[in-house]
Amino acid sequence: MPRLTVLVKGEFDRLNKYNLFSANFVVLLFWVLLSWFLEGEVLRTFLPVIFLMDSVMMTVLLVGATLFYEKKEHTINSIMISPVTENEYLLSKIIVNVLNSMITVLFISVAVYIIKGVTYNYLVLVPAVMIVTVVHTLIGIRFSYSAKDFTSLLVNFIVYAFLFLMPSVFAALGIISAEVARYLILLPPEASSILISAGFQDVELMKILFGYGYLAVLALLIYRYAVKPKFNEYLMKETGV
Repeated sequence: MPRLTVLVKGEFDRLNKYNLFSANFVVLLFWVLLSWFLEGEVLRTFLPVIFLMDSVMMTVLLVGATLFYEKKEHTINSIMISPVTENEYLLSKIIVNVLNSMITVLFISVAVYIIKGVTYNYLVLVPAVMIVTVVHTLIGIRFSYSAKDFTSLLVNFIVYAFLFLMPSVFAALGIISAEVARYLILLPPEASSILISAGFQDVELMKILFGYGYLAVLALLIYRYAVKPKFNEYLMKETGV
């Protein structure tokens, strides 16, 4: 636990040092500004999009950015000779991103309540954002392993978004039939959207339970078979061993 605490603190220090906190805060201000011009049901429809974008896109970008700054600082070299385990190192990434997402939930929730008097089911929203952030932190780490630079990480994310987000867009536009659309919950962004939307509107209980179970299992599978096994290979590559 003491080692994990040090790692988490180091992650936050790095976010602050490279102005990633500031960049994230600018994005939050942008969301608040947009919310200022929206009213009623339009605003309530827009808010889940904010939390989905933050817990999916911003999570992948932030974890990718911190990994690239670690390369710049040669932090990986220090990790190899420290008593820190790979589980602790990876868990620190997850914890920091979850805390960042919780900051977003708190900031946006307070802002829209003060500005518009809008409230929603926070007890449903918070765990949804947490599980979505965990899954996409792991996806971001895996993308970063194979990315040569930050631009290639963006390309990886764009490909992911195109493959897994566009079917949901097509379903919303009626291009994909309702019979096919019901299986889109197997796509991580769609399952994430359903869980987050449950904080703002009624969603079938079975969809919520399936979404949590599916994302939890997916996170374990990604960690077990895509993130952890590639960690040592990633270390060797970055240290030139």
